[in-house]
Amino acid sequence: MFYTLLSIYVFYVIFKLFLAILQIGFVRAEAKKEPVVLEESEYKNAAVAAVTNLKFEIFSLIYHAVIFFAWISFGLKMLSNACLKDGTTLENIIFVMSFLLISSLLDLPLNIYESFVKDKKLGFSNMSAKIFLVDTIKSLALMLVFGSAFVWLVLLCINFLGEFWWFWAFLLSFGVALIINLIYPTLIAPIFNKMSPLEDGELKGKIEGLLTKCGFKSSGVFTIDASKRDNRLNAYFGGLGATKRVVLFDTLIKKLSTAEIVAVLGHELGHFKHKDILKMIALSAVMLFCLFFIFGNVSVSAYEAIGLGQNGASIIIFLVLFSPIFSFLFSPIISHFSRKNEFGADRFSKEISNKTDMINALTKLGSENKAFPKSHWLYSFVYHSHPSLFERINELENES
Repeated sequence: MFYTLLSIYVFYVIFKLFLAILQIGFVRAEAKKEPVVLEESEYKNAAVAAVTNLKFEIFSLIYHAVIFFAWISFGLKMLSNACLKDGTTLENIIFVMSFLLISSLLDLPLNIYESFVKDKKLGFSNMSAKIFLVDTIKSLALMLVFGSAFVWLVLLCINFLGEFWWFWAFLLSFGVALIINLIYPTLIAPIFNKMSPLEDGELKGKIEGLLTKCGFKSSGVFTIDASKRDNRLNAYFGGLGATKRVVLFDTLIKKLSTAEIVAVLGHELGHFKHKDILKMIALSAVMLFCLFFIFGNVSVSAYEAIGLGQNGASIIIFLVLFSPIFSFLFSPIISHFSRKNEFGADRFSKEISNKTDMINALTKLGSENKAFPKSHWLYSFVYHSHPSLFERINELENES
């Protein structure tokens, strides 16, 4: 079974490389044509940004593939020998967390290059060395503390719940994911960003009126100081149930008009009214169930092939190593339903605000975020959770 998974991984890497190269060729060809959605200079800048990001995607893919093969060739065996002496639960936790910590540290060069070279060159990043260092320390601390607790719980499932441990581990993982969504806007996001209630004024009044009109109960409207790290524009509804809150990036408030911000939030409310979030949670649950079912029934020979025994820590690490393949196989399905939801949310925004404001907002978002308006159909089919700007605006303009 191990060699089957290994063959799938090789195919996964080659196919992702093919898609990235395909998209680069498509963007370069489209950049020579008549601009759509954006002004000519913005159109060309967006093409440059898209190609730059795709080249970085290719490098990252190859870099992670090298690390993957290093892990399965000798790295995991060496780490196992160093951590596992008596096979205690504590040793298993240390083994898994050491693997995750080393993997995170190996990602640091990519993160540094992305923040301080690529994104600064593209005009996005405002990241300082101090903020980057503090963010990294906070992220690693959260991973070590809460990751260790989660690994311990999964180990309990593996060690004490018999052959169907994977089902209980799935329920545990799904429950933890829901809790994270629940607490993210109130407990996690403020660890990294200053979150402040939106000041009273026309914008707040318009937003609260919109929320009331749509029957959306939230714990408030907030802004975050996203500009200290990045110039991209964004807004989101965070949390579940009573913890739901509207979060606006300060960059969005600076660049969009009140009417355009209301149109963007109208789009997000469209997801709420259409129950898109619940649908995507259900779809994610199906994917997670399949993931645990498959990797919960991997044969002993698969672990032996990389020099490991079939213990709790090895099972978790094996799942982490190969889960990107599974996510990739599922991504066209997730992307299809997500794109369909985006069109529906756009229509809702048009109905509660107006078509012009939504189109203007999308155009500004594309310009400020340097989003190339078109995409190759196959690349979009696999990856894109949102339709291209060209498709979204064309849909809005052609609807009665």
